[in-house]
Amino acid sequence: MKPFSSMLFAIIILILAIFMAINPRETVQAAASGFELWYQILVPALLPFFIVADLLVSLHFVGLIGALLEPIMRPVFRLPGCSALVIAMGYTSGFPMGAVLSRRLWEEKLITSQETERLVSFTNNSSPLFIIGAIGVGMLASPQFGYLLAVSHYAANLIVGFIWGRMSSPTTALTNITPVQALHRLWQQLGQEEKSIGNLLGKAISSSVNNLLAIGGFVVLFSVMTRMFTVWGMMDNIAHLLTWFLGSLNFSYPVCFGMGIGFFEITLGSRTIAATSDPVLIKLVAISIVIGFSGFSIIAQVMSIVAGLPVRLWFYLLSRLIQLTLSALITWIGYIMVIEPLQIVPSLAIPAYRILYSFDAWYYSICSLIAGLIIIAVLMLSSLVMQASKPTHP
Repeated sequence: MKPFSSMLFAIIILILAIFMAINPRETVQAAASGFELWYQILVPALLPFFIVADLLVSLHFVGLIGALLEPIMRPVFRLPGCSALVIAMGYTSGFPMGAVLSRRLWEEKLITSQETERLVSFTNNSSPLFIIGAIGVGMLASPQFGYLLAVSHYAANLIVGFIWGRMSSPTTALTNITPVQALHRLWQQLGQEEKSIGNLLGKAISSSVNNLLAIGGFVVLFSVMTRMFTVWGMMDNIAHLLTWFLGSLNFSYPVCFGMGIGFFEITLGSRTIAATSDPVLIKLVAISIVIGFSGFSIIAQVMSIVAGLPVRLWFYLLSRLIQLTLSALITWIGYIMVIEPLQIVPSLAIPAYRILYSFDAWYYSICSLIAGLIIIAVLMLSSLVMQASKPTHP
């Protein structure tokens, strides 16, 4: 770590320690709120994905997936076919699944350094569980608003991946094998696998739980830090700055205050924005910006997971800025063209204290996991059809 970064980090930790000593009650309440978010939402949303994804890599299925999806992933994103697993799981499970799987593929030498950085930049998303369930149903009292935010969020990130792919130099596969050869290799690897099913399952569960505990620590830490900024008035200054910058677009001070909170922790920020009395369009665009940036809490989680990998912080932050801009634009267009003509209005709002309990997190998580596997299956089938339709030359 560079001296300047070390000094800045030490100052922030010292200030946080002083706040915790002066405001123990606020600290405990913020930590409890962060812990509640972790075990009510993040554990069910991520644990099944972590276990299944780890097993798919350990059982060498990524080689087969890569061979089958190479004809789709290489032209569109200039990435190997195995990266489709990262995209499918990252888009259906949420943060920081994309970073976890990208690291596994890099460690297995299935993707290059440049491909790793690009893959991480657009595969860390908010989960459908959070956008549609927590924000759409819980905070905005309208699943249609959740669908609009989800479409904007995922479409914008796919565009980011496409843009970086166009700006990168064309690459060729590290291993150019046919699907039949990949299936044969998979059969051989499974036959040579020395670890038992119990060992593989135990390792996957242990690794997944460790990742979740680290994520829980980040959530609690940044919940306390956000409370510190709010209590000491720093968030007011951030809100005034955002109001000065976005005031011409009719963003009010309360919305900007919620955005300021959201730049540190997206759940608290989205909840604050949803509770304002501003027009629905303004609230949707503001929330779209918040979940597009993802918050410093999520960014810190992603950077900790990819530590030691060739992933530059400035490149990831630039990707987030492009993503939040595109997401806000798509949300605005979608509202004008779809929501407003259909005259969709929120139903009876759910009290703030019941937002995290207004839906079955485990049920939506399993549905999202199944959806991710279906996406991979559909992509594999499409790739096989594309290969079968190509004319053969003698």
